[in-house]
Amino acid sequence: MKTQPNVLMLDAGFASFPLLRATQQQGYCVSVCSGKAEDPGMFFADEAILQDYRQYDDVLHIARERNICALLPGVTDVSYLTGAQVACELGLPGYDHPDVCTTIFIKDAFRQWAIQHGYPVPMAAKSETEAAEFSFPLIVKPVDAYSGLGITRVQAAGELADAIATARSASSSREIVIETFCEGGLHSHSAFIRDGKIVCEFFVDEYCTVYPWQVNSSSLSLRLSESLRQRVSECLQTLVSELGLVDGLLHTQFIANDDTFWLIELTRRCPGDLYSRLIELSTGQPYSAWFTHPFLSESSQFPFIRPQHWRAVARHTISVQEKQRFSALSLGALDAKLIEVVPLKRPGEWVNPAPGDRAGIIFAEFPEFTDLEKMTPQLYKFWSLRNS
Repeated sequence: MKTQPNVLMLDAGFASFPLLRATQQQGYCVSVCSGKAEDPGMFFADEAILQDYRQYDDVLHIARERNICALLPGVTDVSYLTGAQVACELGLPGYDHPDVCTTIFIKDAFRQWAIQHGYPVPMAAKSETEAAEFSFPLIVKPVDAYSGLGITRVQAAGELADAIATARSASSSREIVIETFCEGGLHSHSAFIRDGKIVCEFFVDEYCTVYPWQVNSSSLSLRLSESLRQRVSECLQTLVSELGLVDGLLHTQFIANDDTFWLIELTRRCPGDLYSRLIELSTGQPYSAWFTHPFLSESSQFPFIRPQHWRAVARHTISVQEKQRFSALSLGALDAKLIEVVPLKRPGEWVNPAPGDRAGIIFAEFPEFTDLEKMTPQLYKFWSLRNS
């Protein structure tokens, strides 16, 4: 019988499921909060609460009513942002102050702060007038959307107005940011912070092969030089210190071109699409449990700053360019061992075009790391939907 006090988790989607299981395995009773009754976590939690966790007042009421000991975010920005507000009110651990959250999570706020403090980021503007001196191409984004929603690459001034309208339509605040376009490979840096120091970090190569602004294939990095990794790590350690980040995860997407890099997006939530499983399968390290520990006031043991990449594992999210009805996932002649296959649709359901939907996620292990490096960007060619 579980005897630990109650934990409230904001997010019950499939990608937050590893966090739910990791918390339960540590002996906690977990209530999950979601506005979607069909979310998987609603069936596996100790208690399911049908409530949109974007509503701060309602979440605060639930937390007080249950006298919770801990509040966990999931894999969405809003789960962390709502959690930070509630945690600040109730004195719960694991979250940065809401003002710091604004700096990190809101794209235009982060760009402004980063430029003022000398960090390598694209130049940014909030309006067409402010961006008049920028060279094309440009990227127009909503400041508060995710999964690549509302992003447009603009090649000429005549395209800006439509791109701005698209970005505003995807933004809950109707705010946008216009950035200079940085050419290079996309990567992520996922770092655990303890006492103001990065104590463990992972570098991942990422590829957008179906929708240009949404990652759908990835593996632990085989392409970044050791010197560039060190520079990225030192840069983000300085950022951790200057912002005074609390214990937890800092997850960063960056673009690298030879010895140059630019910080693109930062977050303090767990990344989605089962990123945690990619790390765990590749290195054997308990990424999901480590993520939960600061919120639970639990300690963590990190054996290495950069754990060994000991299995040649790739993650691939199956998505489509045109709406299709789902029957099953179909695999071509891929020389790899399937470790896990996670369907995200039931037979007969529709799969909407990327970036708004996913049909499934697979994890595959290749015989050699050279195969992993070559084939990870090609995985989209081997997986499709069987719709009849």
